Amino acid sequence: MTASEIAAPGVHAVRVPMHGGGLPCSLAYVVEDDRGGVLVVDPGSPGREAVRAVIAAVEAVGRRPSDVSGIVLTHMHADHAGGAAALREASGAPVLMHAREAEALAAIRRGLPAPDLEGWGVPAERRPELAAVAAAPAAPDLARPDDVLAEGDLLDVPGRRLRVLWTPGHTPGSLCLHDEDSGLVFTGDHVLPTVNPGLGLGGPTATNPIADYLASLERVAGLGGLALPGHEHPFSGLADRCAALAEHHLRRSREVAGHPGGTVWEVASTLTWTGGWSNLPPFPRLSALAQTALHLSHLAS
Repeated sequence: MTASEIAAPGVHAVRVPMHGGGLPCSLAYVVEDDRGGVLVVDPGSPGREAVRAVIAAVEAVGRRPSDVSGIVLTHMHADHAGGAAALREASGAPVLMHAREAEALAAIRRGLPAPDLEGWGVPAERRPELAAVAAAPAAPDLARPDDVLAEGDLLDVPGRRLRVLWTPGHTPGSLCLHDEDSGLVFTGDHVLPTVNPGLGLGGPTATNPIADYLASLERVAGLGGLALPGHEHPFSGLADRCAALAEHHLRRSREVAGHPGGTVWEVASTLTWTGGWSNLPPFPRLSALAQTALHLSHLAS
């Protein structure tokens, strides 16, 4: 795929550069409607380079920034939502996200509770580096939504039936979009072709993100059609990929269950992590501990 390429009739995938992450880019989508407008899904990272890439894609299909009718965010993370404010300024289009995601974003801005490193059994000498990571700002200066979406909403995109699906797990208000006529499914970070998305990455929730995610996978697995994810590349075989992702988390739960009675630190240190537990830098280590705690809670329930 080039910088901007047709992913499906009237839908253009845009590689938006990322810096400092494990992946080189995110995928934004420019969706044409029947009245000369375009919808942008996940405009990508903050910064001029990312916004230029999206506007160039809009202009490549013969539209102007003022033709952007809406900016839909599948979730709050900066590599998908960071460019929304600049694109809104350039186009005048409203920014939309799920109502639950807007609530979670507002809660993060008010401040998240510090992780219970002592309760997790983290050795005293390792707590300062993890506490420093946890204290870093959790929500960059993302665009506040102009309106919110709910499960089952149909977006105002003439000529398309784009249905909102609430798919919590990765974040509390993660959403997918289902084009009911063409079968396209915009999956954000909910389902990626080869990467296993992290869970619970949007602040505390009343429900367990692992249970939420497994249920959300079941929701989209039966949709079929072409999946348009937030990273990597469009892919088919959505049901098979959902099954593989579910098995990944169930396998991890089984792995965690093999260490009954251990602290979060003790259990996490015995699990298989890419690169090895002892080599994890502070941020991935904190994430690994949080994921382990989620699995322990999921098993307990």
